[in-house]
Formats: sequence, structure tokens, C-alpha cells
Amino acid sequence: MEKLGQRIKQRRDDLGLSLSSLSKMAGVSLSLLSQIEHGKTFPSLHTLKNISVALNSSVGTLIGEQENLSHNPLMNFNERKLIKQTEAGATLYMLTHYSPSQSIEPYMVRLEKQGNCKGLVEGSRRAQEFCHVLSGSIEIDLRGKPFILKQGDSIIFDSFELNSIANLQSGITDFLWIFAADKR
Repeated sequence: MEKLGQRIKQRRDDLGLSLSSLSKMAGVSLSLLSQIEHGKTFPSLHTLKNISVALNSSVGTLIGEQENLSHNPLMNFNERKLIKQTEAGATLYMLTHYSPSQSIEPYMVRLEKQGNCKGLVEGSRRAQEFCHVLSGSIEIDLRGKPFILKQGDSIIFDSFELNSIANLQSGITDFLWIFAADKR
């Protein structure tokens, strides 16, 4: 967590941005951004993505993926990088090695029984998202309209439409969550 904050601050300094400027550009409160830079809190995935866009960077760069840069396009199951675990029962894993040229960010989310993605889906940004259920079932709320996805089902949507994602299973649900930068 501390290294993430250091990387954000370093990138902000490299670009000559004040804390206040970055706060406005990323749509993040000044207080939260300061806490992130000082390693006192970890941002949600969307907040981290908003910060990375404002810094003309990537989530991978900010979390330090380039420090272990691999030119191997294959990522084995045991190499997955744990990004975040929440009290709401969600665990987020990065599914690729970092590459500065990648235009998508693929993740796997594991939701525990009655788990949800609160804390992973906060904030807003201009991007597209794709979810594909590997096992179990989820409910995705887009602008107040619920969609039930079961194993093998997929959905694509603009990030700003997402309200919530919740596990409908009495056990664990796994799904792919892929972000693509908005090219419009």
C-alpha cells in the first residue's frame, strides 16, 4: 500500500501536478488522495483507474507490475497477482503480466457467499467493462436494471452504468472482469 502511494506521488511530481490538481483531474477527494499517497488507505479499483488515467499511466504501472516486467505473454495460474480483498467478500486478481502497450486490463473476481463488489466498483470513468461468469451466478445492476448472469453468461457495458455486482450463490462465484479504455 505504501509503495502504491509512493508511485502515485512520484508520477504526480514527474508531471508537475499539485495534489489538488490531481484530485480534481481524477475526481477523487483531496483527503482520500493524500491518504493514498501516504499509504494510509488503498483505493478501490475504479478510484485507482481514475488516478491512473489522470496521470496518463496504467493501474499496472501504479501497482508496480513493471517492476517485475515479464515479456512472457503467458501467466500461469499460480502467478496471478492479488490486487485487493474487501470486507464485502470480494477478492480481485490481475490475470496478465504488465505491458505498457496493453489496452485492456483483465481481472478475475472471486465473490464469497453473499459477497459483493462494494469497494471495487466505486467512482466513475469513461471505459467499457466486460464480465463473464466462470462459476456460480451474479446480479449486475446497471442504472437500476438488474441482470442475472449464470455460469457461461457474459455482459458488456459502459463503466458509468454500473451500480453493483453481487453473488447470488450460496457458495463461491468466480468471474472475469475486463476493462478496456474508452476510445470514443
